[in-house]
Amino acid sequence: MKLPSHAMFAAQRGFSLVEILVAMVIGLIGMLVIFQSFDTFEAQKRTTTSATDAQESGLMALSSIERDVRLAGYGLFYANQLACNRMNVWTGAAATQVPIMPVMITDGGSASDTIVTSYSTSAFGSLPSQLLLDTSSSAAVLQVNNAARTASFAVGNMLLVANPLLGQSCTRLQVSATALTPDGAALSITTAPGSATPANPPAATNLFATAPNPVARYGNSPAEPSVVINMGTFTRNQYSVVTINATTREGELQQLDLTTSGATAVSLASGVVNLQAQLGVSTTPQTQEINTWVNPTGTWAPATITTNDIGRVKAIRVAVVTRSSQIERTNVSATCTTPVGTANNGPCAWNDTGTTAAPQIDLSGDTNWQRYRYRVYETIIPLRNVMWQTF
Repeated sequence: MKLPSHAMFAAQRGFSLVEILVAMVIGLIGMLVIFQSFDTFEAQKRTTTSATDAQESGLMALSSIERDVRLAGYGLFYANQLACNRMNVWTGAAATQVPIMPVMITDGGSASDTIVTSYSTSAFGSLPSQLLLDTSSSAAVLQVNNAARTASFAVGNMLLVANPLLGQSCTRLQVSATALTPDGAALSITTAPGSATPANPPAATNLFATAPNPVARYGNSPAEPSVVINMGTFTRNQYSVVTINATTREGELQQLDLTTSGATAVSLASGVVNLQAQLGVSTTPQTQEINTWVNPTGTWAPATITTNDIGRVKAIRVAVVTRSSQIERTNVSATCTTPVGTANNGPCAWNDTGTTAAPQIDLSGDTNWQRYRYRVYETIIPLRNVMWQTF
């Protein structure tokens, strides 16, 4: 049966213009909701991911510092005394004097501190050999007792010549050759210049007379013996935070080998924006209990600290501040004030007390610092090679 024409037109009729417009509006609203939800979840994902990266960087930075600090001081002691707290270092024709101690912290104020660790890499670092000839007449040759036979020194080894009882500076040299005396009772160590021994001065004589400390000549007096300490490759690592982007103030923790002249700093962890360290000090050198934590300033600064006070430093505590790479739309970090009143333009590290001030952290060099999230990683590291001594 054939349908009427008006029924056919009714069956073929589609959406009206109004219906299409309403559907488009509903669809656009749905798309906006979807994209807003996606943007929200994507921002949360970026925040979480960047926070995880910051956490990994902080843990990596802290573990790198901790590993070196635990070794610090090995080879720097003789007869329960620090060999010296100043070291004469030859660089070409010139000699300079630098502080030398197990852990040296340079205070950066509210900016980042710098940590330097020093220790021997030789198995004989804890067995110094006594000097048998006065260095003022031994030219480039150091003659030592041969109790450990020739195995204790090898060509290329770094040496520290020291007289702990006189309290004078050490001198750093490098082995260029070794030879037994005819009777086998002594070992002659040559410290001649050369490309393989860059730590030695260019002249093979007067190794000590023209050093920064002209008194740094070492004799063989039984009452005040001088010693030669095998430092191996003599590890002296510097840890510091370096800004790698002046605009975003992005930073990283770098390690620099201070023993090797012209060495290039190595990046250890990205996202690190601040490093703070303090010295854990005992009341007297003979006790192992830490009574207070001090910043490395004043009498505790590397340039002024005494040998006895170095013996009182039983541990250090380190705080590493990392920043997420994600900059947020609004401020997500606030200033922090410690219980005693240390104001930080950034997070707090440790709770201070009336006698121990917490370090100040200032991140305001970046005008957008509050739009980033931060993590603070802290640890206390004992100086085992200091605590094992009785001075």
